[in-house]
Order: sequence, then C-alpha cells, then structure tokens
Amino acid sequence: MKTFLRILIIILTVFISLLIVFGVAYVNASIDVYSAILVVLITTVGFCIGALAVMSGAIFHTFKMKKASGLTLTLTKLGLRILMPVAVLFTKSNSKEKKSIRYIYIELNNIVVESYNKKYDARDIMILLPHCLQNSQCGLKVTSDPELCRQCGKCKIGVLLKYAKDNGLNLFVATGGTVARNIVKKTKPGIIISVACERDLMSGISDIKGIPVIGIINKQPNGPCINTDVDVEGIINKIKQLTV
Repeated sequence: MKTFLRILIIILTVFISLLIVFGVAYVNASIDVYSAILVVLITTVGFCIGALAVMSGAIFHTFKMKKASGLTLTLTKLGLRILMPVAVLFTKSNSKEKKSIRYIYIELNNIVVESYNKKYDARDIMILLPHCLQNSQCGLKVTSDPELCRQCGKCKIGVLLKYAKDNGLNLFVATGGTVARNIVKKTKPGIIISVACERDLMSGISDIKGIPVIGIINKQPNGPCINTDVDVEGIINKIKQLTV
C-alpha cells in the first residue's frame, strides 16, 4: 500500500502541475498562442489517423497474403503492438468480437514470425503447454516434471512429450502465465511453440520480448481450463517448418 500511495501521489502531482500550467497559459496566452496550439492538436490527430490507416492497411494485406516482408512486415508488427490491443479495449468484455480480435492477433503474429523464414536447431525450440491439457482425473503432477507422464493416451501431453524426446526438443507444462514467463526467462529458448487459450496467448505473446512465439489455440470441448485438447499434427507441422 505504501508503494501504491507513493505512485498515486506522483500521478496526482503530475496532473495538478499540468492543470496549473494550462491554467496559467489560459489566463495569459494570446489568440496567436491559442491558434498555434490548435494547429499542433490538429496536426497530431491527423498524424495519428494516418499512422493507424497505414498500419491497418499493412495488417489487412498481411492477413490476406499470409506473409509479409520489408516495410509491410514492420508496419504489421507495429500494428500488433499498438492497434490490436487498442481494438481489444474497444470491445465488450467476454464478447465474440474480443475473442475474434484475439484470434486475428495470434494468426497475424504467427504470420510475422514465419515471414522471417528463420530456421532453428531442435534444442532451441521450446514447446510450452498449459496444465489444462492434462486429463483432470490424472494424479500425476506433470507441471513440476513432464517426465512423470506415463503416456497413457488420455491426453495429448504424452504424445507431445514422446515427440519432443525423440526429436531433442524442450517441453514444459505451465500452470499459468507467471510460471510460463519464469520458464522462458530461465531457459531462454530461440523460439517458443505455445499452446493456450486465445486470451493467455495474446497476453503472453505481447509480454515476451526478444523471443519469437508461435501461438497454437487449444480446443475447449469441456469449456475453458479443463480437459482441453490440441491439434498435435498442427504443432508438429509448425516445428518441421522451423527446424533446420
């Protein structure tokens, strides 16, 4: 609470200072100053509109062509970081529109990552799975050690673990976003193949800096966070595209 109070005081101080400055300027400024301020505001708004239009055009082009390069690739990346999160804010909570925008964000992110056509050694690839992929009736705690999995076939963790071991890949099962970020920070992979719901994927992709992430949205036949499923072949195909 002390930290929060200190930050709150700083924020209030800044806004009060701005209010005083604007108040003094309002009392003492001439009509020419008002005109100059208005011109600056109009120019700023115009620039923002132009930037948003250019980023939107790049996003639509990349989404349609399923690849990007050069300036289009750069603008699409900017749109992912600036425009898409703002679009999520303008949708209603838990609405279909919000879910659709998250789907588009993840697909665009995957296109951007794949557009670099970079290849990786198997040991530099991390497969990051959510704990909800594990069968809820299983008594083994694979989140602490995936090697404990007996590969009984009741969930897809066993299949993916076997594939990872056979091909020299790193596989981890995370209980949540914080654990996933700590795993990434500790292991520092070259690229991440992450499976999660669209909300967690968008959050994780935007939070992780400097490491490319391929997002795979899980299937939720029983609702979110319990006995989820994933397209194993889709993951394997992504890995084959990325390996040397």
